[in-house]
Amino acid sequence: MAMDMRRMKQEERLRKVKQFPYIEAGIALVVIMVLAALFIDTKNMNPPVSTRFAKTTAANALEFNVINVNPIIAKDFNLPNATGVLVNNVPQGSSRRLIDLRRGDIILKFNTIDVQSANHLVYLMAQSKPGDTVSFTVSRYGRVLTMSNKIPLAAGVDLFGSNGRNIFVVLVIIIITFTMLFLNLFNRTVCVTLGAVLMLVAGSVFGFYNQTEAFDAIRMSPIFIFMGMSIFAIFLEDLRFFEYVSRKMILKLKADPMKIILALCGLTFAASAFLNNISVILIVIPITIYASRGLGFNPIPVVISEVIASTIGGNTTPIGDFSNMLLATSAGLSFMDFIIFMMPICVVCLAVFLWYMWFFEFRKFRKTRSDKTKKEFLLKLKKELDAMSMDWPGIKKVLYILGACLVAFMVLPAFKIHLAPIALGGGFLLLAIENHKAKDVIKKISLTDMLFFIALFLIVGGAIYSGMLNVVSKALTAMSMGNMTLYLILLMWTTAICTSFMNAAPATAFMIPIVISSGYADFTDVVWWAINLGSIAGACACISGASAGVISQTLVEELHTARLGKDEESTLSFAGYSKRGLPISIIFLVIASLYIMFLSSFTVK
Repeated sequence: MAMDMRRMKQEERLRKVKQFPYIEAGIALVVIMVLAALFIDTKNMNPPVSTRFAKTTAANALEFNVINVNPIIAKDFNLPNATGVLVNNVPQGSSRRLIDLRRGDIILKFNTIDVQSANHLVYLMAQSKPGDTVSFTVSRYGRVLTMSNKIPLAAGVDLFGSNGRNIFVVLVIIIITFTMLFLNLFNRTVCVTLGAVLMLVAGSVFGFYNQTEAFDAIRMSPIFIFMGMSIFAIFLEDLRFFEYVSRKMILKLKADPMKIILALCGLTFAASAFLNNISVILIVIPITIYASRGLGFNPIPVVISEVIASTIGGNTTPIGDFSNMLLATSAGLSFMDFIIFMMPICVVCLAVFLWYMWFFEFRKFRKTRSDKTKKEFLLKLKKELDAMSMDWPGIKKVLYILGACLVAFMVLPAFKIHLAPIALGGGFLLLAIENHKAKDVIKKISLTDMLFFIALFLIVGGAIYSGMLNVVSKALTAMSMGNMTLYLILLMWTTAICTSFMNAAPATAFMIPIVISSGYADFTDVVWWAINLGSIAGACACISGASAGVISQTLVEELHTARLGKDEESTLSFAGYSKRGLPISIIFLVIASLYIMFLSSFTVK
């Protein structure tokens, strides 16, 4: 019987997914971008520097990715000054044939000229001609080395371009992995881990991805931030803090459905900014369904609003959503960078979204149950609140340490202390103080989510070392025709499409190396805000794109659908979510495009 029910649920999911041609559109977009990169001569188009490349120069004969050395990188590599560029990736079999550059080298000079930035290096390398001898001065493990060699004479031929076979294999693995994830065929961690295993096997067989490179691809900083902030969320959940606050809020608002809905969405937005947004959804949705039973309104539109509010709120800080943790640690963005650049536009998006939902959905909720029913519900709620035994000293302790961490996020980066040790230190300091609860809390930290992120990094690493992401980067650069603002908008819309299929974390993980290899990141941080805003819009369009999407479906099915039976009004379906979310996604992209144009106007001269 259980097997039959599971099969019926799976068939229902597949039937609903087939109503939307999104998968075909996404695959078509990827194929078009790959073909564009293969057939458009991007070397003869204006790159993001004020020069054009010759057919064969040091800039295209030597293939490697670099990022600017900032004060944080300088401290990590024990450099006296924040100068030069860090070699972030050397594709297998490319530069090492001519110059022994390795990942982690700091390039200080090119042909005896001090390197100021990544684009400065590209400019210097572009001045060299075939047959010229080029030299690099690098810092490697504290030692300064000089290496030189001649540029090959094979004009017009990219000797070390990406292997088309490897790119095709990687593309197939990615499509298989994220199609399974999109269709929810298995647990999301199982889907991505299977994809990572396929990537490692294919990399070993075809020789583009080895075990050492796979370990290098794993980024632990965002995982540490996730772990540290999860500890705070677990403590507050166990102490029933948000449950108490939500019920108290309903009581204070005298069971007015409109006020309650807006307050719950506002609470979700605010809590998601400073805690893990998935944990917030796990707490808020049961309370929403509880209120809907007492007041007689349909909780489905409210749950959708809370999922989207959690996505918007989680993207206002570098600690609310894993995609932001990844952005912050990869690009060196601070807590205050997100507050200054993301919080204002996210508040605007939330206001527009709530107005949209009020106009099309919530104003119908004014006609609810009788005053007598409301009074009975309020009386029941008051009795439940009085019966709740709250550990207020414990709650204050958690909130004080969390508040100290938030202050540290704003202050300590000035002293070159990263976000990861602050989050991890704060979480484990709380565990040390509440040592009697440490064992139970550690058990509740989601190891499956961490495995999901590690597997994701392994897949992204394979895409990087195969050269696929470099091809996509060239395609985006070619499509932008050298216009930075157009590039930013294309990047944002592409991120939105990828997020709707892949989920925000995988889409962001793929977009970061694409931006790094493009060179635009050397000019402006607006590229990171474009990725961030694109991930918000993509999460609004499809429930598969939202971090809390699958979790919210499960909660609604267990707490609401199972009680009433399956119908359009009681089910949180793929179609029902997209019907409400797709229009707001387009509205967000229009607003975000205007915002990106505004920000880029201060960068593009």
